[in-house]
Amino acid sequence: MQTLDALVADLVDRWTGDEDHPGDRGPGLMERLDRLAIRTAQPRQAGGGATPGSRPPASLDPIHWSTSIKAQARILDMQLRASSHMQRWDRALKALPAGAEATGRVREVASTVGTWHSTVRTVLGLQAPSREMRGVVCLVCGQRTIHCRPDDDRPRAWCVNPGCEDEETGRPARYSGSRLYLLTRNAAEGPG
Repeated sequence: MQTLDALVADLVDRWTGDEDHPGDRGPGLMERLDRLAIRTAQPRQAGGGATPGSRPPASLDPIHWSTSIKAQARILDMQLRASSHMQRWDRALKALPAGAEATGRVREVASTVGTWHSTVRTVLGLQAPSREMRGVVCLVCGQRTIHCRPDDDRPRAWCVNPGCEDEETGRPARYSGSRLYLLTRNAAEGPG
């Protein structure tokens, strides 16, 4: 997992990624999201066509997520600084690591920024969407809050319960390899 500083840099400056998902060192993920304009095919009806120069509608997913993440980053930055002044979204994102460190909320902020990072990569089509593993109980916190990304090369799962704390990492539990097998066996056996 990337550090908070690396996640913020990927979102704002350049997408470098990590050892598992190397980036292309191109523009930041938020800039890519803002530029994304997925066009839908326009239906042709009985030989008719669209008005010259008209464009089909763009998908609202990139617009929704870009606006949402920027607003959440600005609000989180205000909370960390205990200020009523709201910064521009890019400055707010860049200020999050220092603010998290100063308030002792690094784990919480890293988890939030990691979720934004993953969401943007999913909307951009750089990774498959996660899926809920229904009926699977987290081996750490005992809640049914497990999500997975069943990639062929590296299947993995994680707990989305913010209160879950793995003894090894201090973060919500993550499962891969033999640990993922234990989790799936847990689902097959069922509760009790």
